Amino acid sequence: MVAHDHRRVRTVDAGAVGVNWGVGTINNGMARPWGRRSRARGVLGFVAAVCAVLMLSTAPAQAAQHQDANEYAIWNFNGANGFWNIDQRVRITQKANHSYWAMMWDFTATPGNGGYMGLQTDGTRFNHTTGETAIFSLWNANAGRGSCGPFDGEGTGLSCRLAYPIDRQTDYRLRVWRLNADAGGQWWGAWIRNMRTGVDTAIGSLRVPRNQTLLGVPSNFSEYFGTAVHCDRVPQSVAYFTQPAANAQGNGTYRYGSTYQRSTRGRCTGGNVQLVDLGRTKAAKVTLGGR
Repeated sequence: MVAHDHRRVRTVDAGAVGVNWGVGTINNGMARPWGRRSRARGVLGFVAAVCAVLMLSTAPAQAAQHQDANEYAIWNFNGANGFWNIDQRVRITQKANHSYWAMMWDFTATPGNGGYMGLQTDGTRFNHTTGETAIFSLWNANAGRGSCGPFDGEGTGLSCRLAYPIDRQTDYRLRVWRLNADAGGQWWGAWIRNMRTGVDTAIGSLRVPRNQTLLGVPSNFSEYFGTAVHCDRVPQSVAYFTQPAANAQGNGTYRYGSTYQRSTRGRCTGGNVQLVDLGRTKAAKVTLGGR
């Protein structure tokens, strides 16, 4: 289904919160759009774009949206770059209203025009329902399969959204995977796997320009996008993001692994990022909000 690149194979056990990672079944499915800005402009360039997308889909119509309440965890793949698959686990142990926990990336092509996927509370879906939602989005996407629709602001693209309950005792594997190419461009798919039940759910699939065939190094963010509040009153959430791994080799092993590098925080929120040891792997514990 996908071709390997020519880098030396490094087999990595991408263990995660609670249990071992499973590669899972790659099913035909839906996807979802997001992301813009090239890698050269840096991962923090995504903040404004994320806010714009979330404002369009979730912010109250007559209330000012909160700004600069975000926390980023940035990973180091030790020089490796250009992946056809990235997997990562997340567990959200403390939820908050109007909050979003995501994995994001650029494409290695120029311009980078990236994307993201993750879980959100109080999300608005394309069937006009709201609630806990799984999201997959790509900037400059030109077609989608699934419950997908367009967005604009800081660029344009397509996004796929599914109702998806968030259990605070459950690990979820986020997966993005390169699919086929056709005359219109390159297709990408995204899945979320409940590690307690073993059920893989396709969020959607999206098509981007044909040269966007490889993913750059991912990062994570936690964000509050609800009604503007005092910076000390941003609702607190806690999420654990395990070390992302790339190019699945089967049996829970990966060609590339990563280590935690650093974090950044928006200026209108409390919070921090701590590296924690979970036994078989490590995770970035991202606390957002509070005093």
